[in-house]
Amino acid sequence: MKRRESVRQYPSLPGILPLLVLALALGGCSNSINLRTEAEVPKPLVAEIPLRVGVHFDEGFRDYVYEEDSEDRPNWRIDNSASRIALFEQVLSSMFSQVQPVKNIDSTGNNVDAVISPKVEEMQLALPQETYSDYYEAWIKYSIRLYTPDGELVTEWPVTGYGKSAKGFLSSRDKGLHTAIGMALRDVGAKLALGFPQASPVKQWLAAKTTCNDESVSLAC
Repeated sequence: MKRRESVRQYPSLPGILPLLVLALALGGCSNSINLRTEAEVPKPLVAEIPLRVGVHFDEGFRDYVYEEDSEDRPNWRIDNSASRIALFEQVLSSMFSQVQPVKNIDSTGNNVDAVISPKVEEMQLALPQETYSDYYEAWIKYSIRLYTPDGELVTEWPVTGYGKSAKGFLSSRDKGLHTAIGMALRDVGAKLALGFPQASPVKQWLAAKTTCNDESVSLAC
């Protein structure tokens, strides 16, 4: 109703009408979403850890899709699997001297020093009209699990990424969410590269492991 009133208020500006028609068309689209997101995550500049790490993406991680079917969000389906996998491959390969995929957590046959297996814990989205703000927002929470080569869990480290995208006069909801999710993934990548090696249990384990891998150190460790 407000947009119709604005047309009546400015009858001398014919250029406004096509823009308003387009805006109404965008706003009148179905509330359902079927979105596949893509995001480029820059390679982090971090000190390389001299370890060989196996990366395990289980079925739940590879196939996770955000789905919701409610009155406010009917038939929402958002798939960011390609971006999610690319994120961890890019960041982990920058963090460690060697990274290779492994099919199982128990990777003793893969000649690695450790196995990292991420898990999707939660994904939340917010629209401007829901939060009375000017932004589309996304939160993505992962659990980064570190295992010994024989499959013993060392620790789980939680990391949450946040991203937002400002709404514009003619920006679509799908584009806003796509951008916000991409920013959240970039945030996860930065926190993973900088925070994971410094997490207390991880730091202790890495210190012991890298010391033991030093050929000048006794094999007793």
